[in-house]
This record gives sequence, C-alpha cells and structure tokens, in this order.
Amino acid sequence: MNYNTKKLENKNIELRLELNANEWESLVEDAYNKNKDKYKVEGFRSGKAPRKMIEKMYGPHIFFEDAITEGFNKHYIEILEKDKSIDPIDSPELKVEKLDDTGITIVAEIPVRPEVKLGTYKGLKINMQPKEISDNDVEEELKRVQIQNTRLVEKDGAVEKGNIANIDFKGSVNGEYFQGGSAEGFDLEIGSHSFIDNFEDQLIGLKAGDEKDVYVKFPADYQAENLAGKDAKFEVKINAVKVKELPEINDQLASDVSEFETLEEYKKHIKEHLAEHANEDAKVQTENKILDEIVKNMEVEVPDIMVKRELDAIMQDMEYRLMYQGANLEAYAKYLNTTVDKLREERKDDALKSVKIRLALQEILKNEKFDVNDNDLDNYIEKIAKRINKTVEEYKSTLTDERLNYIKNEILMNKLLEFLVENNK
Repeated sequence: MNYNTKKLENKNIELRLELNANEWESLVEDAYNKNKDKYKVEGFRSGKAPRKMIEKMYGPHIFFEDAITEGFNKHYIEILEKDKSIDPIDSPELKVEKLDDTGITIVAEIPVRPEVKLGTYKGLKINMQPKEISDNDVEEELKRVQIQNTRLVEKDGAVEKGNIANIDFKGSVNGEYFQGGSAEGFDLEIGSHSFIDNFEDQLIGLKAGDEKDVYVKFPADYQAENLAGKDAKFEVKINAVKVKELPEINDQLASDVSEFETLEEYKKHIKEHLAEHANEDAKVQTENKILDEIVKNMEVEVPDIMVKRELDAIMQDMEYRLMYQGANLEAYAKYLNTTVDKLREERKDDALKSVKIRLALQEILKNEKFDVNDNDLDNYIEKIAKRINKTVEEYKSTLTDERLNYIKNEILMNKLLEFLVENNK
C-alpha cells in the first residue's frame, strides 16, 4: 500500500491510495466471503457457491463496491493514526481513478478542520456590571411567592370577570360530540381567554348549579382541521364560583413557604439567593462577552459541512424539547406562522457562531496546554456523588468510558473559561 496527500484549493485534503494487484485481490476475496450468503446460485446451498460462479451470474464487479469501501476504510484508519496532520471533520468522498490488472488507485477528498488564526484572547476589556440586588427586587420576589401561594375560595353569587368558574362542559358540532371537547370539574379563569371566541363572557352572571348552552365559532386556522371555522355548542354546568385570595406577606407566609420563622429572616435569605443568581448570570454573561470578542478577533474559513452539522444538532435539540411538551417542529412552525425550513434558516448564524467558538476554544486549549489530572477528576466526581447522595465508589461504578470522557471535557472547558475570565478584565 502506498499513499500520498495534497492540499486542495478548497482547503480539503486529497488522499491518493494505491493498492497493488495482490492487495486488491485480497480485498475482493474478503468481500466475497463476507457477502456470499446473499447470493443464490442453482445447485449450491446458501453461502456455498464459488466466487467465480457468483461473478458469472451477477457480473464480474459484484464484490467491487464492498471491497473498495472496506479496503479504503481499513487503510484510512491506519493512515490517520500515523499522519496527525490530517484532521477530518466528515467522511471522505471516494472515487476510483484506476482499476486494472496492476491494482487499484482510490482518490479521496477529505473535509478537514480549518486553519484557525487566533487574534487577542488575553487582556481584553469587557464591559460588565453585575446587578446589585435592591429592596425592590426582594419585594418583587415576595409578590411572586405571594401569587404562587394564592388560594381559591368559593363565593356566593354570580360569575364575574376575574373569577374562577369550576365547570363541566361537553362540546358538539352539528349535533355530534367531538373528541377532546369535554371535561368535568375544570377551573376556568374568566377573562383569561383560555377558551375560544367569547365562551368565557357567556358564563358571566351564572351561579353555582346553573346550566347553559354556550355557542362559539372555532377560528379558521384552528389546529384541529376537523373543527377549524366550525360553529360549536357547549353544554355547560357551573359547579362552583371561586375567587383568588392572596395570603398576606407576613411572618406566617414566610413560615409556610420556607424554613424561616420571620419575614425579616426570609427577606434576608431571598436577597442572598438573588445575589447568588445575579453573580452566576454575570459570570455567564462575562464568559459570553469574552467569547464574542475572541470570535471577532479570529480568522477562519468555516466549511459548510461544519455549519450544517451544528445546524442539524440545534434543530434536533429543538425537536427533543418540543417532544417533551407534546409538540413537534411542524406544529411549532405552524403556530409561529412560518415553516421548519425558515426556522432552520433563522438559526444558521447561531450555528456558524457556535462552530467558530468551538474552533477558537480548541485552538486556545492547544496553545495553553491545559490537561485534566487525577485530582481534578476525583474532585469533580466527589462533588457530583455528594449532590446525588451517593458514595464516590457507588457513583464511579456507574461511569462508562463515554461518560468519563464527557466529564473530562467538562473539567477542561471549565478550566479554560476560568482562565479566560482571569486573563480578561
């Protein structure tokens, strides 16, 4: 086996692999042995037909494609282990330049990691002012807690705007009840516009025990096509009328929602908690601003395939998040009055930026020669084990090689980000 490489104008690397006649024959024979049971030849049991019989029946090149792929991959791995100057970012494209009695020449175009020219990444000045937590911030948080602990209390009298009507309802279109159009004991806030058309308004004035037929029209763009634009009737019964009752902000509330007995102690805790979050936010924003500056200062031609792969990952992540909410990309795009293709196009700049950040960080890691030692790993594992209430040995026993590599990469990235924050003002 002989090979040589050269850099192409598009920055990819061309790999020319030459195999002599014996090497090529060995690859074809291996392909025959691997695939012979797939071909049926009359007079022979499955997998027992001689190679020449199969080639005669199915064509002399029947095993060539598999021989080329398997043979190239075998030598490609060997070449990559030996030649560290080749840093592929995607599978190579293969073509056969020559195939005759003397052997085969395979030419591969390999997309490789682009050359990165880093600009300044130390001594940058970042405009960042951590948020100071004020008494107003504490009061806002207390109001949020107050609203979170709102109680619903039944009242006498009629339904008014802002009340909660507990209802049973059953919907029909043209006299036929439809799926998903009924419920019992449903709490509906009047004026929230949770239900279509003027459904909620038609309940105003009713009292507990009252029944009423409510008439509405589904919007033309309603997500259920069988209901879109249709007139519907809902048979509604009022079970109870409720009002929201906010608890007072006092020692009792503090005691009910926290480990503290007095409001003053709880306020102090809230302020400390908000300050911790503000500091974390400031840290993340600082890191992001530093990375933005580093990307501005770098020079790199990002291959389209890297952007495509990153974009694929972004869209897949979005798909997974929507799945957990019982939706999908198509429904989400329709809700936003757009298409999946347009959503993808809108995220293209984000994908490009992510790739640039990753390339820059890899280059800085190479320059600064960070590593992960056993002490780093032990400290990280101990911290995680404590967080999930396991012993270090118990947690270690669950770690796969893949998970360990992930942990090492995370430690490495944390070291790098700490280094960048320390070396930029």
